[in-house]
Amino acid sequence: MNFPIVATVISMVLGLAVTRLLSGLVTVFRIRGTCAFDWVPIAWCGILFAMQLDHWWAINQLPAYRNTFQFSEFIFLVMMTLMLFLAAALLLPSRAEDEALGLRDYFEKDGRFALLSIAVYLVCGFALNVIGFQSAVASAWAFIDVPMIVLPALAFLLRQRRYYAMITAIYVPLCALDIWVSLTS
Repeated sequence: MNFPIVATVISMVLGLAVTRLLSGLVTVFRIRGTCAFDWVPIAWCGILFAMQLDHWWAINQLPAYRNTFQFSEFIFLVMMTLMLFLAAALLLPSRAEDEALGLRDYFEKDGRFALLSIAVYLVCGFALNVIGFQSAVASAWAFIDVPMIVLPALAFLLRQRRYYAMITAIYVPLCALDIWVSLTS
């Protein structure tokens, strides 16, 4: 049974990802007096935090399906988790030179790359469900996952604020629905 090793490594990386995300929120709080507030990266921060917790929950449910994993499966799970860490590291400013830009400028310059990492994480999760767990592609989770994958990639590509802000507003309830489906299935 090698699940404890899998869970430990993934938990370490997820712990760092949550720490990075929370540190970014502290930075946003600290620069509140000198930089204008922007709801878009904060909304993505909430989405990412929910995804991190959902991933952590899902990882801890793995022993119900299987207790042992091949090294390649372990690496794949770690890579998925690293995508969440990368998204957390990119999403909000953390350095003094980043803080000078302001939240909106930082997001448009660097933070939006977190959206690509989120999309890659979700593509990997989709593949894991279909290939690793033989889940049916014609199911509720798959119906929700397709826009969950496409929308962050679109938000990354569409650089005009009105488009990526609209996608963000649509994504918040979609993410809540996705997590509800994953927790009830």
